Amino acid sequence: MKLFHFLKRNKLFAVLLAAELAVLCTLIAGLFGAPYKLTLTPDLFENRFPDIAAEDADGLKVWNQIDFRSEEPITFSSQGQALRAGAYEVTVSYFSCQTPDAPTFNLLNSAGTLDFSSEMVPAAVSFDTLRLDDCHRTQTSRLWVSSGAALQDLTATLTYRQGQLYLYAVTLTEQPIYRLTRLFCWLFCFAAADALLWLLFARTGERGAAHRRALRLPLCLLGITVLACLPLFSNYLYVGHDLDYHLQRITAMAAELSYGQFPVRLTTTTLNGYGYANPLCYCELFLLLPALLYNLWLPLRTCYQIYIFAVTLATCLIAYFSFGRITGSRRLGLLGAMLYTLSCYRLVCVYTRAAVGEFTAMAFFPLVLLGLYGIYTKDKPRFADWLPMSLGMAAMVQSHLLSCELTALLLAVFCLLHLRDTLSPTRLLSWIKAALLAAGLSAWYLVPFFISGASIPFMVNGSFIGKIQSQGLYIMQLLSPFGTGFGGTSSGTSTDMTLSLGLPLILGLALVCYCLLTQHSEKDRYFSILYTAASFFVFTVFLSLHIFPWDYVQSALGRTAGKLAGMFQYPWRFLSLATVLLCLATLIAIRLLAGQYQALGRAAAVVLAASALLVTGVMQAQILTEQGEVPRNVYSVADPSVTVAIGEYIIDGTSAYETIWAQPKPGSDALHLVRYEKQRGVACLTVQNEGAEAAISLPIFNYGNYYAADENGQPFSITSGENERIVLTIPAGYTGTIRVWYHAPDYWHSFEAISAASLLWLIGYAVLARRKRRAAATV
Repeated sequence: MKLFHFLKRNKLFAVLLAAELAVLCTLIAGLFGAPYKLTLTPDLFENRFPDIAAEDADGLKVWNQIDFRSEEPITFSSQGQALRAGAYEVTVSYFSCQTPDAPTFNLLNSAGTLDFSSEMVPAAVSFDTLRLDDCHRTQTSRLWVSSGAALQDLTATLTYRQGQLYLYAVTLTEQPIYRLTRLFCWLFCFAAADALLWLLFARTGERGAAHRRALRLPLCLLGITVLACLPLFSNYLYVGHDLDYHLQRITAMAAELSYGQFPVRLTTTTLNGYGYANPLCYCELFLLLPALLYNLWLPLRTCYQIYIFAVTLATCLIAYFSFGRITGSRRLGLLGAMLYTLSCYRLVCVYTRAAVGEFTAMAFFPLVLLGLYGIYTKDKPRFADWLPMSLGMAAMVQSHLLSCELTALLLAVFCLLHLRDTLSPTRLLSWIKAALLAAGLSAWYLVPFFISGASIPFMVNGSFIGKIQSQGLYIMQLLSPFGTGFGGTSSGTSTDMTLSLGLPLILGLALVCYCLLTQHSEKDRYFSILYTAASFFVFTVFLSLHIFPWDYVQSALGRTAGKLAGMFQYPWRFLSLATVLLCLATLIAIRLLAGQYQALGRAAAVVLAASALLVTGVMQAQILTEQGEVPRNVYSVADPSVTVAIGEYIIDGTSAYETIWAQPKPGSDALHLVRYEKQRGVACLTVQNEGAEAAISLPIFNYGNYYAADENGQPFSITSGENERIVLTIPAGYTGTIRVWYHAPDYWHSFEAISAASLLWLIGYAVLARRKRRAAATV
C-alpha cells in the first residue's frame, strides 16, 4: 500500500518502473522456446569469381590456380538471414591449405577468414573475425546479437587470401543460458538504478536527509572506483603488455570448468591442445569470476572489464578500511583509498601492463600493513588484530606469488629490525596463528604446486639466470610527475612505460620529508609509524633503481641464490610496495601536520586529492590516444606460443613453437590413424595397426597424471617422446578407439579439504567472536 501511494505521488518514478517491468516481462517470456538454429549452406553464398571458385554438392571451393588477380578483396557473401537477439555458437566446417604444393597443417597458415555483419544495424552484431587456419577442419566461435535487435540481413562473408579454401557449412546455434544471463543483467541494472534514485531523490524530510548523508562515504568510494575504471566503459579493450596471456587464462579456465575439472589444475586447450600447467604454478582462484561469466556467454571483453572493476572496487574498499584503521580517521582512510586506487603504478599495472596477477595482489597490500599494525601496536594481539595479515598474505599467494614473495622479504626485514618485539611470546604466537591460517587457506594450491615443482622440470626452474639490473629505474623516471610511453624498460627511458610515483605521491613525499625534519616526538606512535613507513619506502625504491647492483648480487651469490634473487624479473616491481608504503606515510604526515596546523593539514589533503584527479585524467587521455584497441569478444591468436608469454611453465627443453602442428605421429607405416579429435578435454584417437607393435606420438605435453584406456577399459601405458609429447604403444593387430585424459591425484583433495576447513573455521570463529562482543556490550 505504501508503494502504491508513493508511486501515485511520484508519477515519473512510476512510469520508469512500468517501462522496466515491460522490459523484464519481455525477457522472461523469451526464456521459453527451443533454441534457434541457422545453417548457412554453400549455395547461399554469391560467387562473383567463377574463374577460381565453384559450388558443388560438397561445398564452396576456392582455389586460385591461374594466378588470378583482383583489385578488390576476393569475398563471397551469403544472402541476408533473419536472426533474433541472443548469443550463438558458430561452427564452421572447412578445409584450408595456404600452400597446396606443400601442405603443412600449420596453425600459422590460413587461406582465408570468415566474418559476420549487418548493413542495417551494424552495431547489433558482435563477432570477431574467424581465421580459418590450416591446422583444423572445424572451428567454433561466438556471435552476439544485441538485445532488442531483430536482424533481417545477417551476412556471412568468406574472404579468400591464397591457396585452397573449401567451405562446407556454417551453423549458428543459440545458447539458452544467455537468455537467463541477459535477464539477470537487466534486472541488476534496473535494481541498482532504482535503489540509487530512491535513496537520492525519493526519500524526503529529515529521515531522507540522514540517509543521503550516510551515502556520502559509499558514493565517494564508488566514485573513486568509477573514475579509475573509466577506460573500461567501452566496447573494446585497450592493448596491454600481458593482455592476451591473461585472456587466454580466463578462456582456458572457463573451458576446463565446463568440462567438469574443478579446481582447475591443468588446461588441456592451451597451446593448440598440447596443454599447459599454468594453473598448477600461477594460482587462478580469482579468475573464477570472469571464467564463470564467460561460461554464462558474456563476451570475453565484458568478463575482463567486470573483473577489473571488481578488483578496483575491492582495492578501494580495502585501502579505505586499512588506512582508516591505522590512522584512526575515516577522512584519511578515504584520502588513502583515493591516493592508492588512483596511484600511477597501479594504473600502469591495470591498463599498460595488463598485469592481472600483480594488480590483484596490490588490492591486499594495505591489509598486510593493517595486520602488521595490529600485531605490533597491541601488547596482546587478538584475533581481529592478526587476521588482516593472514587474509592479506593468503590472498596474495593465490593471486600473484611474486608479490607475496616480495612482501615476505620486507616482513622478514621488519621482524629482524624489531627482533625483541617479534620474539615477545604474544606477538610470536600471533605470527604463528596468522601463518598457519594463511597456509591452511592456501593449502589447496600451495601443496600441489610444490609437489609439481619438484617432479616436473618446468622451464622456470631451469638454469637460466636473467640479468635484471638493466631493467632498473632512473631517478628522473621515478620523480616525473607525469609519464608517457607504453613500452618496456630494456634500454633507455624515452620509450619506457610510465614508471613514476606520480604527482600526488611526489607531493606526499615532500610532505613526509617536512614532517620528518620538523617533528621529533619519538614517543608519538604515529611518528614511529611515519618513520618506519618512510624508511621502508626508501629501501624499496633503492631496490628498484638502476644503480642497485643486482647483476653483482646475482653473480656473487652463486647460480642458485642468484636465480632466487632475480626471480621477480624486474626491479621496478618494488614500486608496488613503495606505493602503498608512501601512501601510508603521506597519510600519517597529514595527521601529524593537522595536529599542529589544522587548516594546513586540510589544505594538504585537498591538494593531494586534486592532484590525484589530475594525474588520473592525464593518464587516461594518454590511454585513449596512444594505446591500441581490440574487440576480443572471444580469444583468438594465430601463434599459440603468444598465449603463454615466455612459457615459464612448459617442460624444460620443449618448444612452444612446435605446437603450431597438432597432429599425431604414427611410428610405423603399418599403424594407421583413422581419427583424432579432442572432446571436452579428452583426446580420442581411432587407430588400426596392421603390423607389429608400434608407437604413436600425440600432440599433448606429458605433464604427468595422464591416463589412457580404450572403450573396453584396457589401459595403455604412457611415456614421453620427442618434444615431451605423450607416446602410446599400440599392440600388434590392434584396432580400436583410445581415450587420453588428465586427472589430478585423488589425494590432492585432502589439501582442498584443509583449505575448506580453514575457511569454515575462520567464518565460524568470526561469527562467535562477534556474538560475544555484542553480548558483552549489552551487559
